[in-house]
Amino acid sequence: MKTEITSFSSSFFEYLCGFVWFDQDKLEALMKRYPIGATEEGESIFWHINAENKITNGHIITMDNEIGKVYDDSWYYQDGRPTCMFGEHLLGAFPSQTVALVTDELTAAVMSCFPTPYVWLATGKEQTTPTDLFPLVGKTVVVFPNKGEYNKWQEMLQAVPNLQFHLSDVMENVQGDCHTIAQMVLSQQHLRPTEEEAALMRMEDANPNIALLVKALNLEVVGVSSIDEDAMKPISKSEVKSEPPPQIEDDEAMKSFLMAQEKRWHGRNPECHKCSRSHEGINGTYCDELHQYVEYGKGDCGR
Repeated sequence: MKTEITSFSSSFFEYLCGFVWFDQDKLEALMKRYPIGATEEGESIFWHINAENKITNGHIITMDNEIGKVYDDSWYYQDGRPTCMFGEHLLGAFPSQTVALVTDELTAAVMSCFPTPYVWLATGKEQTTPTDLFPLVGKTVVVFPNKGEYNKWQEMLQAVPNLQFHLSDVMENVQGDCHTIAQMVLSQQHLRPTEEEAALMRMEDANPNIALLVKALNLEVVGVSSIDEDAMKPISKSEVKSEPPPQIEDDEAMKSFLMAQEKRWHGRNPECHKCSRSHEGINGTYCDELHQYVEYGKGDCGR
């Protein structure tokens, strides 16, 4: 099987590129922390590198590059050779830093891109043994079990001598379909707009009322075409046909539009629509002060 030791041409990186948070700098920094490769088919290979900076194995993940769902996995070496934890090579570089331990490599890689006080490691396998965690002895460890695996981790960690650990139950309290802490965090991230959504955003920036019109009439951008250069050429006054402006036939339609306009600007502050820290986005009203979309009556940022 032909592989590349490091490659951005994998389904994993394509998936991350769908989020606004993962810009080029973050992705390059991620690759420096954990060399991640790819197969000819675009499958991601999460290399397990030990304290001597030697590759012990590679976990091959087959996943959907749009929704991040993992369909299958296999190992680069199939001869049963001993492996190590994913990210174990970072322990020497950050000897005093608290370790965050998770099950799968994808979670560790994703979470390392967010500002946390941890160095992220993964066991890379569901059936972890106390022996697998011996390199963490003497370090402070925070473990983030996947949803439904809290008790299993608690029993296993107590069998590791001299290990200072805290077992987080954050995933046990999460509602919905999120199974890992990375899925929970990514579910709160803004998706990178499609070409159609970006075009609509540019129109909104030019004229904020466009967003209100799109909402009021339930319109949808179905395609983007390039500008016709001939249409952009200046025309003479003699070519311009003077026509009377269209008349609004139904005053009720205008009233409905204006009411929708006021309702769209959420927040308790009646002057919120004049605030320079808020703007209409494709998914609703976005508050630059709160850094999130706000719902009606919940957008008061104190300004």
